[in-house]
Amino acid sequence: DGAHLVTVEGLRDGDKLHPVQTAMIKKFGSQCGFCTPGFVCAMAALAETAVATKKELTERRVKNALTGNLCRCTGYEPIIKAGMAVELGKMTPLAKRYRDRAQIKELALAVSKPADLVSESAHVFLPTTTAQATAFMKKHRDARIVAGATDLGVQVNKGRLAYRRLMSLQNIAKLHSIGESTRTFSVGARVTLTQLQVYLAKHEPEFDRMLNLFASPQIKNAGTLVGNVVNASPIADSIPFLMAVDAVIVAESAAGKRKIPIANFYLGYKKLALKPGEFVTSIEIPKVKQPSKTSRSLTKLYKVSVRKDLDISAVTMALRLDVEKGSVKEARIVFGGVGPVVKRLTTREKKWRGAKFERSLFTDLAKEIETEVSPIADVRGSREYRLLLCRNLLVKAADEFASEKVMPS
Repeated sequence: DGAHLVTVEGLRDGDKLHPVQTAMIKKFGSQCGFCTPGFVCAMAALAETAVATKKELTERRVKNALTGNLCRCTGYEPIIKAGMAVELGKMTPLAKRYRDRAQIKELALAVSKPADLVSESAHVFLPTTTAQATAFMKKHRDARIVAGATDLGVQVNKGRLAYRRLMSLQNIAKLHSIGESTRTFSVGARVTLTQLQVYLAKHEPEFDRMLNLFASPQIKNAGTLVGNVVNASPIADSIPFLMAVDAVIVAESAAGKRKIPIANFYLGYKKLALKPGEFVTSIEIPKVKQPSKTSRSLTKLYKVSVRKDLDISAVTMALRLDVEKGSVKEARIVFGGVGPVVKRLTTREKKWRGAKFERSLFTDLAKEIETEVSPIADVRGSREYRLLLCRNLLVKAADEFASEKVMPS
């Protein structure tokens, strides 16, 4: 994999404990020991970032870093206090302790050549270029592609799925980058959600906020935007935002490259507008329009789930509105969890165009939501519950726009 792994045992420097381990002892954060290594490693990663970015360890940052780690013994309070008590000045960064030029060179060499692993039961291919990947897909159209494998990996691990032929994109260097032009951001298929969040935080603050609810840091460090999109779940958290901003899917095959507007990408439940042998290499996200004295672009993203963090959505909603001189110039209204695919309300968007930007737009749609979406009942909520959520989110958006003084109250 071209990676160097540091376990919890590697945090200790000789006979000296890591400052995170010391803080856990002093604040009584460790008890049974089963979950402790996970907490310590997560906090050590946070401390590394804090030192590199010169940011203090606030309660909010500690809590975000520990999301996804579970403790049933001491509870979270002493662990959070331990995170805030880490003495960063006494910490020697792991990169300084473990970085070895010869080892880095060896690891780089290991992933510079394609790997074709074949056994009686499985075939795994790791290309290093998109040309190798498209050639493989042309020959093996039944191959399943993985990026971070945060979903497929779990399903295989739990025995739900078994794949005979896989292709991983992890060693294609150019797919790990985010490109930028005057109009768009181009997000490669191996760009993690963590990378994306850091890069887009200033450009799309609503999406940045949504990604804090998306998953734990460990999942976001591995999971990718493209993987979330291609997985094609109607309750995927990134798809409503991408639909609201008119993102474009870039697909490649041996025949060449093709661009597909995300509005045309989903043909049905888990059914994509990809041709045989084609796979997604990037997603283009248009840049938000800069505000002027008379116009501005407004975005709202919502996710409702049983738990606030680390839970699958029941309903999601995304709004992107271009408002000029008090009227809606352009509208994008998107709901997830209300049908077999994420749904854009294109008919309603046309009605909103040119209308006065006021509360009645939202309340009228809330009253008539049953004419726009048709949710089903499942383990995450009844049809009636989902319709109620849609209504409430529309009212909530109106309330927030009014409180932000961008719309009359």
